[in-house]
Amino acid sequence: MPAWNERVAKLERLLKLETQPLGVRIIEDEKECPPKAKRPIDFGQKMALCQLITMARRIGRTTVAFAEEMVCFFPVVALGWRQVKSREEMVRFFLDTKYCSDETIAIRRTEDFLQNRPRLGTGLVFSPLSQLTIDPEAVLIYGNPAQLMRLIRGYVNFTGLPIQSYFLGGLSCAEAFIACRQKHQAQVIVPGNGERVFAMTQDHEMSFYVPAGQIDDLITGLQNEHDVGTSRYPIPVYQLFTPQFPPKYVNFLEKSLS
Repeated sequence: MPAWNERVAKLERLLKLETQPLGVRIIEDEKECPPKAKRPIDFGQKMALCQLITMARRIGRTTVAFAEEMVCFFPVVALGWRQVKSREEMVRFFLDTKYCSDETIAIRRTEDFLQNRPRLGTGLVFSPLSQLTIDPEAVLIYGNPAQLMRLIRGYVNFTGLPIQSYFLGGLSCAEAFIACRQKHQAQVIVPGNGERVFAMTQDHEMSFYVPAGQIDDLITGLQNEHDVGTSRYPIPVYQLFTPQFPPKYVNFLEKSLS
């Protein structure tokens, strides 16, 4: 725990985060559910996965998602917890919701969504890093575009390579975590419409997944550029120039001041 508290302190100092960074982990059995973790069943209702993320990062509670307590089917299918009975029904859904412009595109989207979905445990835990109750597989950080730029720069600082991410405008609650876990690479996320509606993720917010084993390298990368001064947050404002004023201002300055 002390090591994670130190990491949180460094992230806060370097990025001035608005919400808490989270540790994320798949659990294989309900018995692994952390003590005092909150589940939708504790509130007597079903919820969306993205709501549990918001609860963890904004309220500071460890939360756990299980398939039978989820009301949104996209992450449940993506995590392999439930199966779509018919591809034709999935195609029809994409058409009926106007998520796809025609049947050909809906078939393409269906094939992409349903391909290679092995079951990933039985539950998904989100725990604030400052009070970690799990051994995280990945770290999830929310921020504004400038903070995400710093995270990208910090990651590239130790990899030397661009981050390869996938953008759908949706399924941001699960798809990026799955990619981060499978590829062992950071992911940049543009939160989807559902997350913004139901989890109240703000218009200015983006998010970033990094494998937990790479968090120290990420922090070092952030620190490297911060120390040299090439890139910091808040973004420095360059002021060493003479501003150009309208002619009337210039004339008054030149002729009307003693």
